Amino acid sequence: MHKFNSIISVLFFLLLLLSCQDNTEKRYTIGFSQCMMDDVWRQAMMVEMNIEVSNYENIDIIVMDAEENNQKQIRQIRELINRKVDVLIISPNESNNLTPIAVEAYRAGIPTIIADRKINSDEYTSYVGGDSYEIGKMAGQYASSLLPDSATILEIWGTKTTSPAIERHQGFIDGLDKSKGFNIISIEGKWRREIARDETEKLPDYENIDLVYAHNDVMAIGAREAIIKRDSSLIPKIKIMGVDGAFGKDAGLEAVADGRIDASFLYPTGGDEVIKVAMKILTGQPVEKQYILEGTRIIDKPTAQTLLLQSDQLINYQNRIEQQRKNLESIVNEFSILRHSLILILLLAGLLFLFSIYIFYINRKIKRRNSQLRLKNDEIEHQKQQLIILNEKIKEVNDQKVRFFMNVSHEVRTPLTLIVSPLEKWIKNVQDPALLADLTRMKKNTDRLTRIINQLLDFQKIESDKTQLNVSNKDIVSFTSTVKSLFDELAETRNIHYSFTSNKPSAQLWFDADKMEKILVNLLSNAFKFTHDNGTIAVDMHCYNEKISISVSDNGTGISKDKLPLVFDRFYTDSSDNKTGTGIGLHLTQEFVKMHGGKISVESDPGKKTVFTIEIPAGKHHLPEYSLMENQNEILESGAESIIDAEKTREITGRKYNYTVLIVEDDQGIREYLSEELSENFHVLTAENGLEALQLMEKQTNITLVLSDVLMPWMNGFELCKKIKASPVLSDIPVILLTALGEIDQRMYGIAEGADDYIRKPFHIDYVKVKIIRLLEERRRLQRKFMQTMQTGGIPIIENDKKIDSSDEIFISQFISLLETSYAKTDISVEKLSEELNISRVHLYRKIKEISGLTPVDYLRNFRLSKAVELLDKRRFSVSEVAYQTGFSSPAYFSKCFKDVFGMTPSEYMEKK
Repeated sequence: MHKFNSIISVLFFLLLLLSCQDNTEKRYTIGFSQCMMDDVWRQAMMVEMNIEVSNYENIDIIVMDAEENNQKQIRQIRELINRKVDVLIISPNESNNLTPIAVEAYRAGIPTIIADRKINSDEYTSYVGGDSYEIGKMAGQYASSLLPDSATILEIWGTKTTSPAIERHQGFIDGLDKSKGFNIISIEGKWRREIARDETEKLPDYENIDLVYAHNDVMAIGAREAIIKRDSSLIPKIKIMGVDGAFGKDAGLEAVADGRIDASFLYPTGGDEVIKVAMKILTGQPVEKQYILEGTRIIDKPTAQTLLLQSDQLINYQNRIEQQRKNLESIVNEFSILRHSLILILLLAGLLFLFSIYIFYINRKIKRRNSQLRLKNDEIEHQKQQLIILNEKIKEVNDQKVRFFMNVSHEVRTPLTLIVSPLEKWIKNVQDPALLADLTRMKKNTDRLTRIINQLLDFQKIESDKTQLNVSNKDIVSFTSTVKSLFDELAETRNIHYSFTSNKPSAQLWFDADKMEKILVNLLSNAFKFTHDNGTIAVDMHCYNEKISISVSDNGTGISKDKLPLVFDRFYTDSSDNKTGTGIGLHLTQEFVKMHGGKISVESDPGKKTVFTIEIPAGKHHLPEYSLMENQNEILESGAESIIDAEKTREITGRKYNYTVLIVEDDQGIREYLSEELSENFHVLTAENGLEALQLMEKQTNITLVLSDVLMPWMNGFELCKKIKASPVLSDIPVILLTALGEIDQRMYGIAEGADDYIRKPFHIDYVKVKIIRLLEERRRLQRKFMQTMQTGGIPIIENDKKIDSSDEIFISQFISLLETSYAKTDISVEKLSEELNISRVHLYRKIKEISGLTPVDYLRNFRLSKAVELLDKRRFSVSEVAYQTGFSSPAYFSKCFKDVFGMTPSEYMEKK
């Protein structure tokens, strides 16, 4: 019996082990395509990744080194795709060449993480990397603090086609004090010490160089070696700085610590962060689109010496952790062997039941082994706790360098419309050849930007375009007065005391008119946005010899003291009010001011006064040479053909039409621009959103057409269109939707809601005008044709020049039969008609429009009018009775529709008859 119990115990224990085996955690494979591996910084990155991977028992990582070869990296990535890795990490060698294969991996359904260097697409799962632009900017600021005016800087680029090199250069340029007039010499070191040394040796002279700025530390060391080789006495006078601050032999930390280079700027590797993001993806947790690593700082000699000591400690911890990991793997392997041995014993137990004594012996042996295992497990648990403590310490160090933020693309098409459409108008009207050349050049670039945006919008992401200044010498007083006048009508409407003052009647300033206009418009829009009716807004200009100061002040809601430092942050919005916005206006304003070498500040006493002040230096010494547009003799021949081809358009848009157009647009710039342009041809009313538009339409009875944006607060364009078409009083008013949405399903949705047309941003203003004129003139033509048909006693079904087949005849006959039985019902609608006919609203709209040239709403209204004419001709009923008998909601609405079609009221029609 004792032996039997022992056997049962063994079987139970083995079954328990089998159940543990069944619950083995799923293993994942992470593929990593590294652009190079012989760089100290990237070796440090791999160390961090391996440490982080060691925290997970179910992860296998495949690392492939491209050795700075684009084609080799493409082959390696394709191999990883074919191996169907669970997550693919790519550190691209060159963005342009590696973008297609990275996109291919993403489209193949593999979660793709882009590390360190970027690609030219947003088709990836997440990006993890440092802020190279911020490092460059910090380097520029640090260099400015070290150097005197007119100093010469040698900038050693990494590979110029890689994103870190581009961003570190741009950040460095933006960070320099432009008032000091630095001279910059550029060479390309391609991230290599020997290449940087060779390229530096090719320079003819070193004596004028005051500072060397290299995009990484090893190139800085290479440049120092070249200088020493030429003339070692120059080393004390030339400051040398690099980027990365990596630890290791001949790396940045060691070079700063021993004085070979003067400073470095820490650029975190983020190897552990990449693995953490990969694990979030594998475990189904949400991830951000971008993780920008924080921790950038200046490393001087004392700091480097301290960090080297800390690095030695971290390396020691790493070695201990690695050894403990190996020990743990050895124990796990030993345990695995034991488990399989026990399974084998379980299988043999059935055949060797007679050898129970031996089994009993084995059972006792297993108990002893289990006792040993428990001791080992206790030891492992103790080691595990030590590992957790060490990992927490490492995490504390990393948390000082790393933080996350999401960089959200902002709306582009709306401001792009304000650039493209006026440019096209100016190109047609400007006679000055030099100005026409500049405008044409700008137009080409906006067309190019439009094409890029059209591609990126398909993937719901907009890449930010880095623009350059195009400055010219203009009268800033007159310019500011003109921009100020754009808001005069709004100020008058809201009874706001709105003024502009200047201490001089005119003043010349070198500035980019386009960006200066955006600066002023942003500040004024912000002021009007937060200033109540009957408030005060003032624009004050002070012209000095060395600078121009422009202040925009208001007595609106103001900004609390704790939020003042945040107002220029990207995507910052004040959640305490109900004002909608993207949170980028003031950030862009600040960037544009900085591009002019100026600065912007804000002061606020909430509820009393808020003042935004910009200061732009006079002269042009602070501006880059490429931005100056002094040559006025350049003539471009492009544009002549468009002027000739636009003859018909000018003929159509050159007249004034007796139509009233309601513009519904939440963006004040677009709304004012459309109002200004369309006022040349129509009577114009404006509203900021759909709710305000409906309220205005209830008061104004002379609105001929609604031109509405789609994305608006309170009520969007789709909802507004649906409300208009569902209203018996407003359903005859045509609606054109104007939006940045380009997807076909969005357009079909708008048409299904009853929209008469759809115009996509950015648009040509003449195209908008012609669309409106053609639509209204066509409706007027159909109304005249309808009136003529009514006067001859008929009911129009199709246009004379339209031919329909037998199936369409059957359909229109069914439609007319349905109208005959339901036109007198005031609650009949297009939705109910489509349900009765067993087709969708979109199908009904398309069929009726195709056959008759009218929308279903217009056809129903005209059908009712035809019946009303029959009743009026009989002279048996009053106008009110006829209105209600033919399904109109009120006699007033009946009279309005009747007059729109026949040009006379029902009473006048009866008198004429």
